[in-house]
Amino acid sequence: MVEKMFAEPRRIVTGHSSSGAAIIVADGLIPTEPILAQARHAVLYETHAFPASNDEWNDPISIGTKDLANGDGIVLRVVDFPPKTVTMFHRTVSLDFAILHKGRIGCVLDDDVQIDMAEGDVCVQRGTIHGWTNSSAEPARVFFVLSAANPVTVDGQKLQATGYEKRDVASGGN
Repeated sequence: MVEKMFAEPRRIVTGHSSSGAAIIVADGLIPTEPILAQARHAVLYETHAFPASNDEWNDPISIGTKDLANGDGIVLRVVDFPPKTVTMFHRTVSLDFAILHKGRIGCVLDDDVQIDMAEGDVCVQRGTIHGWTNSSAEPARVFFVLSAANPVTVDGQKLQATGYEKRDVASGGN
C-alpha cells in the first residue's frame, strides 16, 4: 500500500442560497486512496453533462467514480506519485489536462519518448496512450482535469480506453 505523501487536498465548493446569494456548500479535506498504479488519488469533483448544471447542490463525489474519465462530463482528480514510480501505460477516452503542482514527473509516450515536467507545467493528453514516471527521490502531486471526448480514430479504428481495469481506479462514494 502506498503511504500518504502530501496533506489531503482541501476542496471548497460554492453555490447559491434559496435567495440566490453566493454561499459555500462544501469545504473539507478529500482523502486520497491507494490505487494499483502505485500511487494515491482522489476525485475532487465530477460532472455528468455538458453544460453542467449549477442549480442544485448534490455532491458528485458522494456517488463515487467508476472510471478514470466519464463520457458525459468532467472529472477533477489529484494523483500523488511516490518517488521512483512508473505507472502502467494506459489510455482514456478523454481530453486531459495534467497540471504538475509539486515535484517532477515524466510523461512517457510510445517508443519511450519521455517529456519531463517541472512544477507549474501542463501536459494536454489528447486520447494518447501514456504512462507517468517519477524518477526523482521526492513525491510528485499532479492535478488532472479529464473532459469527455470522442475516441480518436486512426485508419477507421476507434482507439478505446485501455491499460487498466475500471475497478482498480474507482474512488469516492462516501
